[in-house]
Amino acid sequence: MTIATVLTVFLVILGVMLVFQAYWLFGTALFPRMVGQARDRYKTPIRTTLIGLAVIVPTFLIGFVWLGQSLVWLDQKDGDTFNISNGIGLVIGVVPLMLGAIGSAGLCQLIGLGLPVPGDQSQNWRRVWRGGWVLNFCYLLPFAGWFVILPWGIISGCGAFVTSLSGRGNDRSNDRSRGRGGSRPPRKSSASESVAKLDDDSPRSSRLQRSQIPSGDSENKPSQRPRRPRRPSRPKPEE
Repeated sequence: MTIATVLTVFLVILGVMLVFQAYWLFGTALFPRMVGQARDRYKTPIRTTLIGLAVIVPTFLIGFVWLGQSLVWLDQKDGDTFNISNGIGLVIGVVPLMLGAIGSAGLCQLIGLGLPVPGDQSQNWRRVWRGGWVLNFCYLLPFAGWFVILPWGIISGCGAFVTSLSGRGNDRSNDRSRGRGGSRPPRKSSASESVAKLDDDSPRSSRLQRSQIPSGDSENKPSQRPRRPRRPSRPKPEE
């Protein structure tokens, strides 16, 4: 193996990695809400992968079978090597793969959230960029990365893209995030509870009313101060 061959393989791999990064940043820039919902879908990976399989496998087969039949028909007719029929078959087979590459930006964002950096709040795309490089290097693993992780990323990305088009968040993941310290409704303080009005029929309100309302005898009686006892008068001296 020569140096030229090594450089060629290296540049091809680097180009493919940059293409994936471009698709992920493209989806994050144009569809930020969809990428956020796709990230939530990855919290249920099995369901997302099954939906992606149900979308990609039929369209992939239909598209490339159509493309193969149109090429055979062109060879028999001695026509051009490419026409509208070829383009339709190619689009049917390739577009779901492109959607899977864009939808897997949610997986990159999920990975980036697990590797936080202080500047992520102001630059949200950095999470996708950082998680994308981690996922790209996972794709480079021989055999497992080529034939397991890479196809799973595309298939699950397509499933996340399709399910996130409904615009509904993942209720199950939202409940889990709330249980882990997410946003909860504020609790009422004890002061606000004491200020709240009581029912007129409740025993507590009746006791309070009895203690606050003075009785009729106490209203009629004037308030008297205790008087000091008088000293006995001295007898006057006789003249």
